[in-house]
Amino acid sequence: MIIPMRKMRLIIFQQDEKTVLEALQKTGEFMPIESKETTTTSSLSENAVSRSDDLQRTHQMLKLSNQYHKKYHHKFLEQQPEISYETFLKENLKGKEVCKKFQVYDNQLKALDADIGQCLKEIETLQPWEKMDIPLNQLKKDQYISVIVGMVPEISETALTKVAEEAGAEIKTYGKNKKNICFIILQTNKEMPELMAQLKKLEFSSVNLPDYPCTAAQKLKEFKEKIAIDQQKKNEIDQCMQELSKDEKDIKLLAEQYETKQQIQNINFLETKETILIEGWVCKDRINLIKNIIHNTIDYYDLKFLKPVKSDFPPTVTRNPYFWAQFETITDMYSKPNPSEIDPALIAGPWYWVIFGMMMGDVGYGLCMLIIFYLFKKIKKPRGNSAKLINTLFYSSFTTIIFGFLFGSYFGETWHPILFAPLANPLKMLYFTLVVGILHIFSGMAIKIAENIRDGHFWDAIFDQVSWMMLISGLGLLFIPSARFAGKILAITGAAIILCTAGRENKKLAKKIVGGLLGLYNISSYLSDILSYSRILALSLATGVIGMVMNLLARMVAVNIGGMIVALVIYIIGHSFNLAMSLLSAYVHDSRLQYIEFFNKFYEGGGKPFKPLSIQSNHVNVKIDKNNK
Repeated sequence: MIIPMRKMRLIIFQQDEKTVLEALQKTGEFMPIESKETTTTSSLSENAVSRSDDLQRTHQMLKLSNQYHKKYHHKFLEQQPEISYETFLKENLKGKEVCKKFQVYDNQLKALDADIGQCLKEIETLQPWEKMDIPLNQLKKDQYISVIVGMVPEISETALTKVAEEAGAEIKTYGKNKKNICFIILQTNKEMPELMAQLKKLEFSSVNLPDYPCTAAQKLKEFKEKIAIDQQKKNEIDQCMQELSKDEKDIKLLAEQYETKQQIQNINFLETKETILIEGWVCKDRINLIKNIIHNTIDYYDLKFLKPVKSDFPPTVTRNPYFWAQFETITDMYSKPNPSEIDPALIAGPWYWVIFGMMMGDVGYGLCMLIIFYLFKKIKKPRGNSAKLINTLFYSSFTTIIFGFLFGSYFGETWHPILFAPLANPLKMLYFTLVVGILHIFSGMAIKIAENIRDGHFWDAIFDQVSWMMLISGLGLLFIPSARFAGKILAITGAAIILCTAGRENKKLAKKIVGGLLGLYNISSYLSDILSYSRILALSLATGVIGMVMNLLARMVAVNIGGMIVALVIYIIGHSFNLAMSLLSAYVHDSRLQYIEFFNKFYEGGGKPFKPLSIQSNHVNVKIDKNNK
C-alpha cells in the first residue's frame, strides 16, 4: 500500500545543522526538498569542493584497484564486511594510505610507460642504421666534405647508386625502413648542391639522426636494456599493486564515507543570519520517530508536519507484507505508482509469481532455481532492489515446481501429469492460458473499478469496466454449450452499455453515437490483449521441447562408458543452457504481460521515488543500533 506523506518544516540554529542532518541521515526516513527560494548554500558545503576532489580521486584509485582485484581474486565468493555506524563515521585512514600508495604506483607506471614509449621511438629511428659502424655524432659536415643521411623509395635503389657513381660520391646503403632504402653519401661541399638536385628527383628524404657519441647498434642495445629494466620495474609494481588490491575494501569504505558526507554537504537550505529552514518529506507513520530524533538531538527548534497541498508532488513510498514487497521491483521498473492511485503490487505480485511458474513449468528446473538463488542470497547478501529481484526469482522457483508437477515435466521428461502435459495437449494449454489471461486482465479492471468508486465515479466503473467484463465474459461463455444463452445475454448487455455510454463525454448526439461505435471497436484491442497470453503456451512448449531434445541427444550417445560420459556433458550443458534461456524468457515475457496487458487497464504510474537522506552503502553493511537513535 502507498503510505501518506507529510511535509516537514524544521527551523534550527545554524550551529545545530550538522548534528541534526547526521541524525536524520542515520534514520533514513527524511527526504530533503531543494528550496526554490534558496539564496545561499549550507555552511557545511564549505568543504564540499575538496571533498568532491577526494571522492573523485578515491573512485579513480578504486577503479585501478578493481583491475587487479578482479583479475586475481574471486569476487563472487567475497562477503561484504559488516561494521558499526560509529566505525563508519570515522574516516578510514588505512583506506587513505592505500589510495596514496596506489597513486604513487600509478604515477610510477605512467612514467615507466612514457620512458618505454620514448625508447621504442628511438629504436624505430635507429633500427635501419644498426649496421652502420660510424658513431652518430660524426655524421657532420666538415671543411671539405658533406654527409647526407637519408632515404629513397626501394624501387629507386638502382637509380640512387647510378646517380652517386656519376657524381663521384661515396655511397653506402644500410637497412630498410618500411619501403625505403637508408643510405649515407659523402660528397665534396662544392659538388653537393648538384648531387642534391639529382637526389630530389628520386623522392629523397633527409633523416636527422640523434647526436649520440656511439654507433646506432650500441645505442640500440642500450635502449633495449633500458626497456627490459623498465619492464622489470613495471612487473615489480604490478605485484605490489596486486598485493595492495587485497585491501580494496578499505578504499570502498573510504569512498562511501566521502559519499555519505557529501550527501549532506550538497543540500541547500533557506537560511537567515542565525537560523536555517530544513524542508523535506517524511512518511506519516514515521512522524513520531522524527519528532523523537529531533527532540533527543537539540534543545531549541520549531518543527511542523504539513499535509501536501495541490501544488506539491510528494514522493511515493510503498509498504507491503514481505512476500508482496519483493515484487515491487517489477512495478518500479515500469514506473513508480503516483500517490493518488492504488498500489498494484498486492495484485500484480501474485500474478507475476503464477505466470512465471506457468512459463517455466518444470520440477527439475524449479529445484535448480531454488538452489541457485538460495545460495546466491546466502553468499552475496544482496540488498535493496537487487535483493527484491533475487527474491522474486527465488519465490518463482516454487511456482515452477508446482506447475512442473501439474504438467508432469521433469527436466523435459513427461511423467504422470496431474492436469495435462502441454507437449501432448497444446490445445488444452492454450485454453488454459487464455482463461488465465482473461482473469489477469479482469483483476486489473477490478482495481480501476475500486479507484473509480473511491473517487466517487460509480457510473464510470459500470460504463468503462463492468460493461467490458460482461461483454468479454459473455463471449467466452458462448464456447460452453450449457452456458451459451447466458453468454448471449451478458455479451449483448455489455455491448449495449458500451455503445450507449462510450461517447457520453461528447455534447452532440452524432458525436455520442460515433463515440459509442468507436468504443465498441475496442473489442479488437481486448481480444489482442487476451491472445497475447498465448505466449505462456509458447514458452512452456519451448522449455519442454529443448529439454526433451537434450535428453534425446544424451540417450543417443550413451551406448558405452565413453558415450555415457559424453551424454552426461550434453545433459549438463544442454539443460543449463535451457534453464538460462527459459529464465530470461520467462522474466522478460512475464514482465511484458504485466506492463502491456495488465497495467494498461488501470495503471498510470509516474510517481517519484523516495530518496531519503541515508547511509547508502553498497560495499559494506553498516549496522545501525536503532535503540541509539
